[in-house]
Amino acid sequence: MTVRTPRAGTASAPVPELPGLHLLLLPTPFSVGSVQVYVFTGEPVTLIDTGVKTPESRAALEAGLDGLGLGLEDIERVVVTHHHQDHLGQAQSLRDAGADLELWAHEAEASMIERYSVERDENLEENNRLFREYGVPEDLIDRQMERKLPQLREAERLCEATRVDRVVRDGDRIPFKDFELRVVHAPGHTAGHLLLLEEQSGTLLTGDHIMGDAVPYTVTYYLDVPPDPADPLARRPRFQGLVEYMRSLRSLRRQSPSTILPAHGGVITRPVRAIEDALLFYEVRIQRIERGLRTLAAMGEAVTAWELWRALFPKADPVTEMRTRMLMVIGAVDVLEQSGACRTSRRDDGTLVHLHA
Repeated sequence: MTVRTPRAGTASAPVPELPGLHLLLLPTPFSVGSVQVYVFTGEPVTLIDTGVKTPESRAALEAGLDGLGLGLEDIERVVVTHHHQDHLGQAQSLRDAGADLELWAHEAEASMIERYSVERDENLEENNRLFREYGVPEDLIDRQMERKLPQLREAERLCEATRVDRVVRDGDRIPFKDFELRVVHAPGHTAGHLLLLEEQSGTLLTGDHIMGDAVPYTVTYYLDVPPDPADPLARRPRFQGLVEYMRSLRSLRRQSPSTILPAHGGVITRPVRAIEDALLFYEVRIQRIERGLRTLAAMGEAVTAWELWRALFPKADPVTEMRTRMLMVIGAVDVLEQSGACRTSRRDDGTLVHLHA
């Protein structure tokens, strides 16, 4: 599915049809490994994502640009696929280094980019409100916060806020001298994650939406709007990341790109298979959760998402391993509820419970 990527600090031209497009590999301190960013040397000189704000990442970016006859100050435009640290981290640093650049991002990412902080990105308090509604015990949330807050305070700052100059939407065009990129809105990993398609060659830059060696997590969070009066459970509307991710994958599958250039995992030369693998990853997990609901339904029991989590991950440490997996369980319940396979009700204490339909 993939081909070998270059070592950090070197540039490669991954698509022969686009000789002005170059892949740079920048180190990160994360378990996912290095991040792949992309430079278009045509007019205007454009960087797709930036890497984290560390000396090592900056040195690798400078070395890669130098190999193309460019410096940091020559970057004229940055397009950010989404606001996470390994994609946004060095944008303000480029400006500080003298780059008079325009930063482009999807409209749903602009607020986070301009007001970025690790605390906002982690979204701890909003997640805690969500977890309470879905049955997570208060004492577990307290223990998690006692562990998490010192980690955030002591963490190296790998990203900083910066100005967004141009917001884009699905279908917008990003022009170059001899070609253009079409914006494809692909929510799920974040609300405003975007992809970039060069239609003539079929080249698709996917950020974290499709990766060569992993599948992204999805997020869910309350929207800043009042409860829907048509909802008998009076739930606050949410961005439902897994629902959106599955929908965007199916839409992407119909577009049949010829090459995928992701942010991690090499160059993907079998795009349809990569898309199918990402769909299958979550379909298997959704089916597993549905089986659990079906088993309990046979006994007439409705369960909380937290009780489902405990049944699915009996050996996992709730303090250190709950949050991302719990978001996945809630996301799967969202998918099942939307498909009609799950019915949700509210207990007297306000907790949501679920029964297979």
